Amino acid sequence: MDENELWQRFCEGGKVADYLEYRNCVNAVNKTELEPRDKDNRTGSCNKGTEYR
Repeated sequence: MDENELWQRFCEGGKVADYLEYRNCVNAVNKTELEPRDKDNRTGSCNKGTEYR
């Protein structure tokens, strides 16, 4: 199930278990979205390499 389906199930039933399942889905999606950016962030506009002395 996707995030929206889980939210609808929680809204209809109001069960805590449904809400927790929804939050686990949201957290899993957020984690996978952040991984590539956090992985190797050593390149930037201020990286001068050997030119800086």
